[in-house]
Amino acid sequence: MKKVNEDFHVVTSTAGYVAKNVIIAIGTMGKPNKPEYKIPPSLKERVNFNLDKCSQGEKILLVGGGNSAAEYAIELSKTNTVTLNYRRDTFTRLNEINEKMLYEFNGQEKLRLRLGTDIVSLENEDGLVKVSFTDGYYTIYDRVIYAIGGTTPVDFLKKCGITLDENEKPIFDENYETAVKGLYLGGDIAVRSGGSIAMALNHAHHIVTHILKNK
Repeated sequence: MKKVNEDFHVVTSTAGYVAKNVIIAIGTMGKPNKPEYKIPPSLKERVNFNLDKCSQGEKILLVGGGNSAAEYAIELSKTNTVTLNYRRDTFTRLNEINEKMLYEFNGQEKLRLRLGTDIVSLENEDGLVKVSFTDGYYTIYDRVIYAIGGTTPVDFLKKCGITLDENEKPIFDENYETAVKGLYLGGDIAVRSGGSIAMALNHAHHIVTHILKNK
């Protein structure tokens, strides 16, 4: 992506676009954090870092304690059997709505919370995922999804001309506009921690409102 005069020229693998304004909302999961233990290569189709390969009627283990993990678990539980695993005894980073919904869904047995225990290993059990925990418990899942954060795609942001601070976090103003006029950031990439789908939607509304006011 390059800015030529007042327009942005965006080139993808399939097409090119010209726009007056661009919102970058790619999140941080392009470079997701991964667990310290090994993930067997034979399970690469069963162990994921997003929801792209999910279907329905699966027994799923969701790993993470942030808002993204909570929202994934809540949504997936509508058509799957879901367990949310978080290594701590209590959630510390959830917004009030997500935390309330998780405990309500858990109480109604729409999903299961497995707190205060961590994963020791993953093994291939006849093509499915055998998960062993630190408390000695183990079970078999159709799919394991990690939502344990990620790192900011620094190189991509630099290529777009976005200024980064000393911690390599993107700099933007109160309207989420970067130093490149007309170029905005939204969603997880625009928060220090604790991003969520609801927050991303709020960013989108704020940014679009700002763009329309300055037409």
